[in-house]
Amino acid sequence: MTSFIFEPNKPYFMPSHFGSLPHMPVSHYGDLTQFSIIYSTDEDALAALLPKPFEPADDPVVTVYYQWCKQVSFMAGRGYNIVGVNLAAVFNGKKDHIAGRYAAVLWENDPLPIVIGREQLGAPKLYADIPEPQQEGNNWRFHCSVYGARLVEGEIRNASPADNIVCEQIEKMARESTWMCWKYIPRVDQTGPDLSFPTAVATRPTIRQAWLGEGSHRFLETTFEAAPSSAHVMQGLQTLVVKEHRGAAITKGTLDLLTAENRKIE
Repeated sequence: MTSFIFEPNKPYFMPSHFGSLPHMPVSHYGDLTQFSIIYSTDEDALAALLPKPFEPADDPVVTVYYQWCKQVSFMAGRGYNIVGVNLAAVFNGKKDHIAGRYAAVLWENDPLPIVIGREQLGAPKLYADIPEPQQEGNNWRFHCSVYGARLVEGEIRNASPADNIVCEQIEKMARESTWMCWKYIPRVDQTGPDLSFPTAVATRPTIRQAWLGEGSHRFLETTFEAAPSSAHVMQGLQTLVVKEHRGAAITKGTLDLLTAENRKIE
């Protein structure tokens, strides 16, 4: 009788004793549409949501976004939807100094990317019902909810096409901005972490089309009884008040998640 043995350098996910999953150094999103609403907020409020040694960027900007993901390779061509919040932040560690976007939270409507993103990347993912965005002329709306309780609503109005130069500028900025998370796995008795450290996630977006418009959003109040996993998150997000709207954008293209280049940062 032979017991199961973990092999080194192979990707295992729960339940791990059935063997490893296929190694994918690149996860490809063949069709990705993103709706981004950008605004500046109070620096102290943003700082309160950043674990050390993260600090707010000089311009404390919040991005509320919706991602409409299709043709995803690690889902065998299936897709899913995301509503998330990124914070403009700088990581000032002992070895690494990185400017980019800190993932405050993201909700997704499929368990597969939630499990993989949390276990592998440390991405702060939660489940929610996220329907496809609704279009009325040049206006778009999106939202997410859980157990019927609305959490986030977003709207982009008067979206007009951008030229190729603007598309190239958006792509360049997206590629230069590192997406950062915090990987936290609690002990089985909840007395602290088994592991806790920041991560940098490597991505390579391609922007084929873009539209610029005016954006607005709402972080809605809820209760533990209505949304057990998200109520405390909504309380934190509501501290990120709008000081100045910075516009909104819709982009359409592809994305490569460069799994082999993801890393722990120090």
